[in-house]
Amino acid sequence: MANSSFDNNRNRQRGSSPRGQNRNRGRQGSRSRSSSNSANSSARKPLTRPDTGYTLHSRQKRSQGNLAATLMQPRVLVLIVIVVVVIGVLFFGVTSCINRGNQETKVTTEETKPKNEQDNRVAAGVSAMMTSKFTEALDQADLLAQIAETANEYEDERLLTLALNEPSALQFVADYPTSDKSSSRYEDPLTRGDVPCLYNWDKRWGAVTYGDGPLAVTGSGPTTLAMAYMGLTGKADFTPTEIAQQASKANYFGNDSGTKGELFVKLPETMGLISESYEPSSDNFYSIGENTVFAVEVNAGTLTDQAHWVLVVNINADGSVTVFDPTSTAVSARPWDMNTIADGSTSFYSISASEQTLKDIGADKSGSDGAGGTTSAKGANGSKSSSANSSKDGATSTDETTEEDEYSYDEYDSSSDEYSEDYY
Repeated sequence: MANSSFDNNRNRQRGSSPRGQNRNRGRQGSRSRSSSNSANSSARKPLTRPDTGYTLHSRQKRSQGNLAATLMQPRVLVLIVIVVVVIGVLFFGVTSCINRGNQETKVTTEETKPKNEQDNRVAAGVSAMMTSKFTEALDQADLLAQIAETANEYEDERLLTLALNEPSALQFVADYPTSDKSSSRYEDPLTRGDVPCLYNWDKRWGAVTYGDGPLAVTGSGPTTLAMAYMGLTGKADFTPTEIAQQASKANYFGNDSGTKGELFVKLPETMGLISESYEPSSDNFYSIGENTVFAVEVNAGTLTDQAHWVLVVNINADGSVTVFDPTSTAVSARPWDMNTIADGSTSFYSISASEQTLKDIGADKSGSDGAGGTTSAKGANGSKSSSANSSKDGATSTDETTEEDEYSYDEYDSSSDEYSEDYY
């Protein structure tokens, strides 16, 4: 206890002395600095908890905001525009050079490539015959495309059907919307006994109105009778146009075929022809005499989809018949079994030249200049086929036509080309 008391007194004395006080202050200052340093160190110490990314996101956002602000500066915008324009010009220049190079290469290739002199649309080396077939097909395709583009200009859709079904009518149909719907004279050379194959859509008469439309789609009757007249007389003063005008005045237009049978009964006598009506039968083909042709009204589905008139011009050696169909080049291009024609017919008229007509043209009734009579067919290509209308077994006979039998429209004076008002 004594020692303890002594030590306490001693300590108080030291603390109370100046030296002790200084010593205590030093210790306290040291502790104070240590605490201050410790506090400062604690303030600078990084966070020990996990970083949620908010700090980085905030920095990125500030960075983006600064970039946007920089890009929106006028000088920067101008610079960007200039760079884009330069890049565009360079791209356009490079592309133009490439295209120009390709075009020059193409032109050079085309110039050096062998050409078909007959038609440059067809490859070189193709035969002339095959090139002609390609040319015809390509021309037809062009015309059909033209018609399709102006199809709304056709009031009569039968013309469009004609174009689709009959390649040879394409030019006529293509020209129809701008045509003046008039007719012109038939000036092709004619030979008596050679029947010309005519078609409704011939530009010389196809646009003329007959019945409820243009003769091109309604005129099988007038065209059939015109073929008979030209072949039997060698004259061209009765064309489909003139016959259609007379048929219209006499009200012969009608029936499913477009023309009544009366046309072939009454009109031929005004043309110097003789006609007789027969029951449709293949035997009647043989019973008719020489210098005779047959106007036949065929039913729909016999030769084409429509009922119409055709001209049977001769009997061939094999018993078939040659049919000139004014509505179809395909039908006219091949022989037909006479039973097919007879069985599919509604009307059957024989037509021949009258005795007076034969005298007027310098030939007797039996044939040209008394040499024996035959009729022959002349198709679109001008080829002839002799007929044997007088023999049932199909035997044929031929005759030689003289120059006196050759007629053309111009060989007749104008007076023979005029018609009296009684005809209309």
